Amino acid sequence: MTRFRWQQANGRRHAYDTGTTAIPHPGVVFTALCGKEVTPRERDFVELSGCCYAPTCWRCDHEWRVRDGFPPEEIPPLPENA
Repeated sequence: MTRFRWQQANGRRHAYDTGTTAIPHPGVVFTALCGKEVTPRERDFVELSGCCYAPTCWRCDHEWRVRDGFPPEEIPPLPENA
C-alpha cells in the first residue's frame, strides 16, 4: 500500500500520510502533509460523484517527495505562491 495518498479538500489536492491519518471522509478534518488542517466535502470525492479538478498543493507535493526519499534533483523548489 502506498504510504501517501491524495485527497481533494479546501480547493486543492492535498496529500496525507496513511500511517498517521485515517481515510478521509466528507466533513472530517485531517492534517495534510503541508501542515494545514483541511476538510473535504462530499463533492471532493470522485467515488461520491464528485470531481477531482482542484490544483495540486505544491507544499504537499514537496513534502511527499522529501518524506519518500526522492533524489534532490526530483524535488523542485516550491513556487513563490505555494
